[in-house]
Order: sequence, then structure tokens, then C-alpha cells
Amino acid sequence: MKKKEELPICKEQDFVMDQLVELTSKGCGCLLVIDDGFHLLGTFTDGDLRRTLKASGEGIFKLTVGEMCNRKPRTIGPDAMAVEAMQKMESPPSPVQFLPVIDHENVLIGIVTLHGLVSAGLGTSCQRHTISSSLVESFICCTFLVSFFTR
Repeated sequence: MKKKEELPICKEQDFVMDQLVELTSKGCGCLLVIDDGFHLLGTFTDGDLRRTLKASGEGIFKLTVGEMCNRKPRTIGPDAMAVEAMQKMESPPSPVQFLPVIDHENVLIGIVTLHGLVSAGLGTSCQRHTISSSLVESFICCTFLVSFFTR
């Protein structure tokens, strides 16, 4: 899990074009839209950027992240298992590449990425760990790996 200092965060009043560096520099493919209390308000992905650019053209320069973000993103709690994160990422209606990690008060704690989970699981033993565990960087449940690579 990437922690606060590594997160691609912005505020809802920020202009989309002003947040391009943040969107691309943290390696998550998204922006996590927060308020002053670090509560998650929504997400804005690189896919949202492409769709917004196609639909708005030059109007994108006047749009804020808050106007374009997904206000109901999939999230996960800090005590969830890594395999649960993978299941949430793969669930309908369409797969996602990341899950914001939030506490019971919707305060942003971190982010789990598909790349991070797959990287952590390669070549390791079959163990389960919680998302907030520092060991999640090293392990993932082998049942996920078997189902993921045998599709």
C-alpha cells in the first residue's frame, strides 16, 4: 500500500490541467480528491482525463477536478485482505486498477494498486495479509495468482 506521502492527491477546486503532473508522477494512474480533513471525496483517473479531453476540447482548461471526478469510487478498508482487494478490483461492472484505502470515517489512509499487488505476490509463498500490513508488499494469496495467471 502506498501511504500518504506517496499519494496522488488534489482538492476538488483544483483545475484539471493544473493537476496533470500529480496525475502522472505518482504511478497510480489517478488522483485522489480530498477535503481539508483528508476525507476522500472522489477519484479522477487518466481514463477520465482522456474522456474529458475528447468531450470538452479546449473547455478542459476551465474544468475543476471536482466537476469531473467519480464521487462514488470503490474503496477498501485497512484491515481487508489482499485477496479481497483483488476481488473488488475485478468485480463488475468493469475492472479497476486501484482502490483508495479509507478508515471508518472516510479518511484517506493510502492506495492499493493492481501493479503493487501483483508485484508483491510474484515468487512468494501462499500467505494472506491485511492491506495495512507492511508485509503486503511481500506476499499475496496464491489462490489469486493461480486464478489470475490461468485465465
